[in-house]
Amino acid sequence: MKIPEFKSIQTHLLYTLIVIAIVAFIVLASYNGKVTQNDFATSFLALLGTFLGATLAFRLNENKELAKLHATQRESLNRAIFVLARQHNALHQLKNDLDKYKSKIELALNLPAFKPPTYTDLVHNFSDLEFLLDSKNPNLLLKLTVEQERFHQALESLRIRNEFYVTELQPAIAKLSLNGKSLTTDQLAEALGERIFGCLIHGANNAQEHIYASCASLPEMYSEVRQLAKEIYPNHKFLNYEIPA
Repeated sequence: MKIPEFKSIQTHLLYTLIVIAIVAFIVLASYNGKVTQNDFATSFLALLGTFLGATLAFRLNENKELAKLHATQRESLNRAIFVLARQHNALHQLKNDLDKYKSKIELALNLPAFKPPTYTDLVHNFSDLEFLLDSKNPNLLLKLTVEQERFHQALESLRIRNEFYVTELQPAIAKLSLNGKSLTTDQLAEALGERIFGCLIHGANNAQEHIYASCASLPEMYSEVRQLAKEIYPNHKFLNYEIPA
């Protein structure tokens, strides 16, 4: 989505060559006596009018294409800001659920195996944002790809934890008749075995770390994209997301 400068140069060069050729023809014909001075003036004025009309039409078309290009770029920036805001809001809700548990053991055992939305629509269209490579911050596009991967990794880590909770932990608790029993951490670890207990703790901690990390980095990414958008298009309004505390 770059401005077609090369096409513009080609068009101007073509017009110039045509004008030079016609003027040269008229001058040569006049010199040979085949064209009178009045004919020359009339022809020149007609040529000038044609040239100015063609140039004006070209400029109008060029301005229309440029306006369309900038509109598309503004829409792409606004959508990127919107996606970042929704990504953060989604993880912030998950973080609030995780914050209810004060210890790693409590989190691992008591966090319900709920199934959050997949958020498959919360992805950036990087091809529409390629013009950022020509901006003052070309690394922003790469940082956006990393941020998107971090977001989906956070969701995936929670999905893996929840799947283990349902398919491994709950059947083991039922089999060992541990429901309703009061056990210490060591007793629970011994009853469940090293693999199940270790994976249970690791899965919950891994999900928590990914969600917390992405929840912290997304506001920074949002602010950086919005700031660049306002620098490129200072007179345009962009989504203003109020980051929750």
